[in-house]
Amino acid sequence: MKVLIIENDVVFADMVRMYLAEEDFTVQTAFMAQDGLMSFHSFAPDVVLLALSLPDVDGITLCKTLRQQMQTPIIVVSINSRASEIIKAFTAGADDFLSKPFGMQELKARIMIAVRKSIQPPSMENGPEIPATEHFPQLQLDPVRRSISVNGDMVQTTFSEFELLKVFYHHPYRVFTRDELITIIRGIDYHVNERSIDVHIANLRKKIERDPKKPKYIQTVWGLGYRFAKP
Repeated sequence: MKVLIIENDVVFADMVRMYLAEEDFTVQTAFMAQDGLMSFHSFAPDVVLLALSLPDVDGITLCKTLRQQMQTPIIVVSINSRASEIIKAFTAGADDFLSKPFGMQELKARIMIAVRKSIQPPSMENGPEIPATEHFPQLQLDPVRRSISVNGDMVQTTFSEFELLKVFYHHPYRVFTRDELITIIRGIDYHVNERSIDVHIANLRKKIERDPKKPKYIQTVWGLGYRFAKP
């Protein structure tokens, strides 16, 4: 398994690299955002460990750039564990957030879970799925390729966004409470809460709705949660 570390703290990056190497990971490090971006394309990692503090470009900006180009899991690592920073990271496309300091065994576990989830997404057991042929002609979701298209145009999503949309897509008109949606993606987003669910929904609306302020697909059911419907 290949891990790309993009981290400006050389000592910390070297410590993580040595530990992961001893655990049979193949590791490559980059200490600047531009180097990290080039390493991503040449190294093709299975997971990216991304620091928020980088000398040339901030980690949030780089996270957005990486997410636009791939679906590889991104684990943000930062000494700043404020809720606002965590939400920024998830909004930018991160799949997980790990606050420094942390144990190396926890890091390994987070990496393994992130990669496993990207290969085999969690199942949804809240009722029968409706066949894809009965879905929406303008919005297509391919669970095998993990791709989404709107009017023929491909849409890039984070892993958590895709999982949420997949559940909505296969269970149209069903109202999901925020607690149900949290349960669905728990284990993908360790810091998932009602606020982060709302952030994911807002991001999905920006990507699939013609007018995100007047959503037609992902509808709010006031006092309950959200449902997915044909426009």
